[in-house]
Amino acid sequence: MRVLQITPEFPPPLIGGGGYHVYNLTKELARKGVDITVFACNVLDSFFQQKVTVETRFENVKVYRVPAFYVPKTAYPISPSLAALLLKEKPDVMHAHGYQFFTSDIASIVNKTKKKSLILTLHGFPRSFNGLSHKMYFHLIGKQTLKAARKIIAVSKSVAHEFQGIGVPEKKITVIPNGVNLRQFEEMPDGTSFRERVGIEKNEKMMLSIGRLEETKGFHHLILALARTHAKSEPVKLVIAGPEFNYGQYLRRLVAKLNLKDSVVFYGPINTREKLEALAAADVAVVSSLYEGFSIFLLEAMAAGKPVISTRTGIAQELIKNGKNGFLVSIGDINGLSDRILEVLDNVSPSSTMSQESRRSASAFDWERIAEETISVYKQSLK
Repeated sequence: MRVLQITPEFPPPLIGGGGYHVYNLTKELARKGVDITVFACNVLDSFFQQKVTVETRFENVKVYRVPAFYVPKTAYPISPSLAALLLKEKPDVMHAHGYQFFTSDIASIVNKTKKKSLILTLHGFPRSFNGLSHKMYFHLIGKQTLKAARKIIAVSKSVAHEFQGIGVPEKKITVIPNGVNLRQFEEMPDGTSFRERVGIEKNEKMMLSIGRLEETKGFHHLILALARTHAKSEPVKLVIAGPEFNYGQYLRRLVAKLNLKDSVVFYGPINTREKLEALAAADVAVVSSLYEGFSIFLLEAMAAGKPVISTRTGIAQELIKNGKNGFLVSIGDINGLSDRILEVLDNVSPSSTMSQESRRSASAFDWERIAEETISVYKQSLK
């Protein structure tokens, strides 16, 4: 079976969870003998001076990085040369990733010519769907892309329900979640070196949150909860790791305003090894997002056996059994978030039990199983 993976990003570098998903899925599918070629956008400042680059990755997977540029004031990267490249290919399946992305839209248009099986993975639902620009996109382009896909994969039940609400037939959608490389968490590194790098003493508590520094991740709510936590208990330090977006400036101003400069560390982009060290060092992992289709960080924290606290969004609502393997709080509930942080940090025994349950819950999200389920969708679409 020959499959094209068509995606806005493919690490390195890694910007969002979608790129992480495509990378790990591709790796596992290739190990299972699927012939895969990846087409990914390469957004660069000097767009007109760039050419298509090709690299060979695991199991002889070819990755085409195609020059692209963002439409001003959007996260919609356009790659004019992508269509011509796709038209030259002879796949059995075209697998596009993400809604409201040029890569998915152009895949659906090319597929009308090639008449192959188009699979579309939905990693999340637009928060501002009812806004004018989103509505225009949906009626002009998005609806056609969703219709063109022979099968649709949603990364969580909540994402599936949201797209059903705008007219995607339930029978067309299969829920296949993101995964985690469980082998990485079998022997966790020592977290001491990470604590030393970020200036956290042995006797200090550490919270960890990982994600892009943008408003959707809700880091401002977490910082406000930290201020309340300090007022009620002994100080705890918060490490926020992830690539810089414009929202990072606002977060730093908020930290300064609340006199938390000594309690918040902005780590910046974090690689796999550093992430494992950070998880080993953390006492609790927190997801404070306003919206998530599927928080990979949440799943990784659970696989590492960490007590987790998350807002009620995306997979968290399906995965966390409140008080057993983690805690759920309402979006924007700063007091509730602070109370749960205190509960985890102040109670060693419940946290230990929660860690065991957390690790057990994550064990079902192995990439090998997810790859098998994806291959099954490919085969169904070819019938």
